[in-house]
Parts: sequence; C-alpha cells; structure tokens
Amino acid sequence: MRTSVYAAIPLMTVLAVLETAVLPRFPILGLVPQLPFLVALSWGLLRDFEEGITWAFVGGLILDLFSIGPTGLTALAWMIAIALALLIAQSFPTSRVILPALDAGFATLVYLALYFLLLRLFGYQTSLEITTALPPLAILHALLILPIYWFMYTVDKKFWPRRVQI
Repeated sequence: MRTSVYAAIPLMTVLAVLETAVLPRFPILGLVPQLPFLVALSWGLLRDFEEGITWAFVGGLILDLFSIGPTGLTALAWMIAIALALLIAQSFPTSRVILPALDAGFATLVYLALYFLLLRLFGYQTSLEITTALPPLAILHALLILPIYWFMYTVDKKFWPRRVQI
C-alpha cells in the first residue's frame, strides 16, 4: 500500500464532514457538490487506477457513515463510476483541463444513476424527480473538478515527486 493512501483517511473524513455539515447551508445554484468524490477522481487521474479506486472506497465508506442509506453503497457506486472514468481516461491523451472536466461529468452521471438503481434494488424509496438534478450536478462537478484537480496536482508534485529514470 502506498503512503498516499494513508493521507486519504483524514482528508476524506474532513471532506465528508464538510459535505454533510457545512455545504448544505451554502448550496451552489441549489446543488451540494460532492467534494470527496471529486478528490478521489482527481487523485485517480493524477496517480493511477488503484489509488483512485482506494480513495473512492475510503471516501464513500466515510460518507456512508453520515447517511441513512445502506453502508457501503456509496463506496461501491463511487468505485464503479471512478473505475469507468479512469479506464476511459486512459484511452485519451493527458489533458489538465478538458479530460478532468469530462471525466467528472461522466463519473457523476454514472455514480448517481448506479446509486439510485442500487437503492431501488435494496427497497429504498427514491423519487424520479431527483433525476432532474443529475445534469446540473454533472456540469457543476465538471467545473469544480478543475481547481480541485490543479490543487491535487500541486500537492502530488510537492509531497510525492516522481523518480527520474535515465
């Protein structure tokens, strides 16, 4: 296990508390962004597939502790959505603007669709009116991932520099 995974636990805990306690009081256009999800996706784009999935699992599990849904469902949906987004991102050239934005929008749609489907399968009541918020939330995540991605890029370069091989 890489050392950056140990940084995921406290960071995702702080972001989950921020998302559940603070951000609902200050919505952006009536929507609450999911910061742990965007951080996990950013980290997966910066590092590799394995770390992105691990960060998604940690963040989803911690966020599930604050929700009334089944424990582990958010983590499962995040892992699948981020895995698909990272697999698709590998087939495109690296970009620090377009690729993170497209991946965030795509992964948000996949995550929320999968999450609502799994909630239905487990017998939880969901409303189809929520689906009207999916496209605006995907666009919001596509815009918000850019500063998060660039910040995580700076942190990655500062604390975990790559070795140069000759």
